[in-house]
Amino acid sequence: MKKKKNEYKPHRHKDLPKKILSAAATLLLAYVFAVLGYSVAKPFGEVGETEISEISGLELLKASPEGAEHEREKEDSIKAYMLAEEEFEDIDELSSEIQLVNKHNYDTIVVPLKIEGGMLNYSSAYEGAVMADVGNDIELSDILSVIEQEGFKPAAAINTMEDNLYPKSNNEAGFNLSSGQKLWYDKQSSDGKPWLDPASTETKKYLSSITSEIAKAGFEYILCTDMKYPPFSAEALEDIGGKTASPDRYLDLIDDVDAMSAAASDKGSMFWLEISADELFDGKSEVFRKPIMLNVQKYVLQIDPQLFTGYKTINGKETDFSGLGFEDKIKKVCGAIEGTIYKTSYIPEVLTDSLSDEEKGKIKDIFSEMGYESYIVK
Repeated sequence: MKKKKNEYKPHRHKDLPKKILSAAATLLLAYVFAVLGYSVAKPFGEVGETEISEISGLELLKASPEGAEHEREKEDSIKAYMLAEEEFEDIDELSSEIQLVNKHNYDTIVVPLKIEGGMLNYSSAYEGAVMADVGNDIELSDILSVIEQEGFKPAAAINTMEDNLYPKSNNEAGFNLSSGQKLWYDKQSSDGKPWLDPASTETKKYLSSITSEIAKAGFEYILCTDMKYPPFSAEALEDIGGKTASPDRYLDLIDDVDAMSAAASDKGSMFWLEISADELFDGKSEVFRKPIMLNVQKYVLQIDPQLFTGYKTINGKETDFSGLGFEDKIKKVCGAIEGTIYKTSYIPEVLTDSLSDEEKGKIKDIFSEMGYESYIVK
């Protein structure tokens, strides 16, 4: 394609003043509607106090990930299977797990590369991870090769805040008490554990660095899970204080997500954020308090059939799940999610702990019937 010369030649038009006035009026009108719509819409973070059904169309738009329309144009359908969140001793053990996945139902493998507790299922080159001794001897390139050799697309999962290893190595990454021991532990007993502090600069640096090296290795998709605060006691909140006790603490969760997303995008990976459907309906998902501030490509809505029994308040009304099989539960939950988030902006994820092998085999057909091009089974 030939480049056009950078030339500007003015042309005179008799109706130019009218066109300018018309354009100005149009812009003014658009501005009024935008301001009015924004002022009328209720923040999604108030879902705990407001019925989801009351959220305006503008807020529904806000619940779409940044650039979602653009991403839909280039994104393939994804039928993913997420391996169990456990430590892998070596590449052979990981390979054996991948070989058990049904190629007929899935085209993508999600490997948990940072698991609950803080261990990494690969050999990290990041200095902080090396100092904390949280990795193993498996190279990311080997994990990628095994996945691709089996004919799957590679994806990775990063369990973020439930990390009791890194804060012990780098105290500044954990919650620090103003009295007694330096680090806060989630239990007073011997099995108590520290967590990563979302407000810590060291936490953001650590999670972003891990995300960056995973993306750089060639993983197409990165799923961020468990972006949350631990269940503090009133005494712990008072002792820790600072941002942790602030009603705006969710902003640090959002900052961490956006930092990880930027790190992934910079290396060519798509970034997804996992949210519990149960917490979405209850208004308890802090990281989803202001979805307009989240710069992710997709939301992953986790559906645990075991949590949907009896009556549950969804979209401002009592919804009865009594006596429903897992198939009807999934359909009803997805229908309710679509009242809050665009169908094309999220990927449903089903927890299968309570399902039989026969039921697991039906998931593909269930989502196909509902018109979902992508899904995750965990």
